[in-house]
Amino acid sequence: MHELAIAQEILERAQAASEKSGGGRVVRIGLRIGEISGVEPDALAFGIEALSQDTPMAGVALEVERPGRRQRCAMCSNEFVPEGLAVACPACGNPQSECIAGKELDVTFIEIEDPPCA
Repeated sequence: MHELAIAQEILERAQAASEKSGGGRVVRIGLRIGEISGVEPDALAFGIEALSQDTPMAGVALEVERPGRRQRCAMCSNEFVPEGLAVACPACGNPQSECIAGKELDVTFIEIEDPPCA
């Protein structure tokens, strides 16, 4: 389950952001997980929950955005949402296009509470 390694990396980034901002508690993490990224959002959420248990990150909320797949025609630059596995441009019929969305795996934000006053 490669989602566990990804979950660990996300938690490490969140912890580093917390430390950099003075040690406030991480309350929410935003993720963008493309529909053809190969990452299963539920498995990733489970990994984050399991790895953060009994740590200061326990209970962190996730906000997941799931961008769909989009292609751009190599000939006419038309952007389109493909149907199934088809990658041919619906505007000009060119069989060559590139994937421009749907493979993302990004941390979009890390929300941190203000640290307690010393």
